Amino acid sequence: MYKTEVVEANTNNLVTKSNLLIEANYKLGVTEQKIILCIASKIQPDDSDFKTYTLPIKEFNKLLGLKGTPKYTELRKITKDLMQKVFEIRIENKVIQVAWLSYVAYNVTEGTIDIRFDPFLRPYLLQLKKEFTSYKLDNVVKLKSSYAIRIYELLKQYERVQERTFSLEHLRRLLGAEDLYPAYGNFKQRVLIPAQKELEKKTDITFELEEMKSGRRVDKVKFVIRSKRKAAKQLNLFDDTFEAPQAPAPSSSYEKLRGMALSLGVNLSMETYQKWVETYGEVRVVQVIEETINKPNVKNPIGYITFMLRESTDGSLQAAAGDEEQKEQDLLLYLVSRYRNSKEKLPYWLIEEKAVQDIEHKLSVPSDDALYIFTKVKQKFFEALGFNAEDRPSPMQEEEFLKMRDELSQQLKQYKNEL
Repeated sequence: MYKTEVVEANTNNLVTKSNLLIEANYKLGVTEQKIILCIASKIQPDDSDFKTYTLPIKEFNKLLGLKGTPKYTELRKITKDLMQKVFEIRIENKVIQVAWLSYVAYNVTEGTIDIRFDPFLRPYLLQLKKEFTSYKLDNVVKLKSSYAIRIYELLKQYERVQERTFSLEHLRRLLGAEDLYPAYGNFKQRVLIPAQKELEKKTDITFELEEMKSGRRVDKVKFVIRSKRKAAKQLNLFDDTFEAPQAPAPSSSYEKLRGMALSLGVNLSMETYQKWVETYGEVRVVQVIEETINKPNVKNPIGYITFMLRESTDGSLQAAAGDEEQKEQDLLLYLVSRYRNSKEKLPYWLIEEKAVQDIEHKLSVPSDDALYIFTKVKQKFFEALGFNAEDRPSPMQEEEFLKMRDELSQQLKQYKNEL
């Protein structure tokens, strides 16, 4: 049975959230975010389970910035919509969709509302000891934009690092603004600049924007984060507890990479960090992690990062001596063993297609990368299967065949649609 606690919108309360929850994909309105954050601010460090939090209607109105006496039907619509909202969170090889709330009740005669978090959220809001971010509720309840609240949390997480870089695609996804203001200029003026002004005026941090271009097009933005109260105790993902503010800070480079890895659901240990940086250099490690963040459907982020680091130490996909040769040999043996004893002789193009799919699944890499990897062992692979040079199509024949196959596929789709 859940315990019940009457709460007030005390803006001095701390909101403490797991960084995995902050990095989750979701889109909530400003009112909905404030409801979640107000209830989260009532969780105590020693709470072992969620309670049913009872919020007086007058406090609810104060929290939402509503004037007058709203009808229950209006408030019910707000919480009903919120209960239907879900967020996505990546845990290892799973992408999980979960609702924020499991229970809302209106006590009409008492003038209160009962609210309870979904039990799935327990590891992300209760008894957090590491990899969390904390801030005063006062920093967000005054914000008028839902994007400002999300940007505040994403930057507060990196306050000690003092900078954070996003690709535009990743940033839009985190803000739930994938299809909003497709032109960067509009996105900047309607989302980023208003958030910058609000954070400057109403919160304990502010930021400057630096744009990174690919040609003439802005494809990344860097937030340079500044604390307004430098002497204040900072509570974020790099603190293990709320105390010990005098503890020496970890390497800022490690913090940066660790925070980037967290957005993939990967907890980057100091041992792994040191091994990667010593072997491949910090610039290359940062580059690969950023590339991984921006690639959809990477099922095994840590495996993919390791593989791509081994592929190159300078970003140009040049083979690493010795280790690369052994890796190609292992992959070749794996593929040959899969197809050598086939009962029927499959056509060249079908074997190639299936081999690329095998690489994609075995290494948990996107299809484009799997195709690139296959080209490096392609000739030896077909020779091992007994294909003579005359059995394999020329590049021109292969291109013509693929074109013909794609055209046939389109015709079949059109035919099915006409049925």
